[in-house]
Amino acid sequence: MRIKPLLILLIVAGLISSCRVFDPSIMLRTKRDYPYAEASDTLKRNYILQAGDILNFRLFSNQGFKIIDLTSLDDGTRTNANLNNQNAFTYLIEVNGAINLPIIGRVEIAGLNLKEAELFLEEKYSNYYNDPYVILQVNNRRMIVFPGTGGDAKVIQITNEYTSIIEALALAGGISKGGRAHRVKLIRGNLKDPEIFELDLSTAEGLKEANLYYVRANDIIYVQPSYFAGRQILSSTSQILGVITSLILTYFLIVQFRAAA
Repeated sequence: MRIKPLLILLIVAGLISSCRVFDPSIMLRTKRDYPYAEASDTLKRNYILQAGDILNFRLFSNQGFKIIDLTSLDDGTRTNANLNNQNAFTYLIEVNGAINLPIIGRVEIAGLNLKEAELFLEEKYSNYYNDPYVILQVNNRRMIVFPGTGGDAKVIQITNEYTSIIEALALAGGISKGGRAHRVKLIRGNLKDPEIFELDLSTAEGLKEANLYYVRANDIIYVQPSYFAGRQILSSTSQILGVITSLILTYFLIVQFRAAA
């Protein structure tokens, strides 16, 4: 009869912890009443440069006349000119928001979008070149996609300014077999206080809403995995039963040892 309280405690503890035991790999949980951000906040906008960005930088004179003038060249010369014009130099936006460029030195461009930065640099270079033409491209914008199965997460390079969340999931191989299409989270901004959006991609109506979402650098797309995959349940249950069996055997050994004493 002494064993009954012990068994009751073990069963209650198992039930209380079962949610975490059966799905220990679930990340980024939110409470049931979590105030998700609105989709209207994610509409496309120009990318804002920030510290840590690596920029491809190209500079031409005469408002880029050499680029347009390629059409007047013969095939052999045009090929060589194309190759020369594609040689972009890369520069890092430093922690203080400045970038160190030839001739003009360090100038602060963090906080500007790409178009604003190009116009700003053209003005700086106008002191040295006739009608300068600047082309900037950020080549290290990335985002992370968790498609719904452990071990399948991907870091994706953002090459298109207006990449939708559907395109991002497609680049990651789509939602995995164990993912829950109706529980997709988009996490954005400072991770100390991020914006979190929730999408339901299991219906056609959900796809319409998803078209409002355009990914940005450092976004995280998290497809919630299924809670109770059969293999996880069997594995977790066997572990729990093993612990309970060990405790029961230990309890009986202690009781027998005391009785013998």
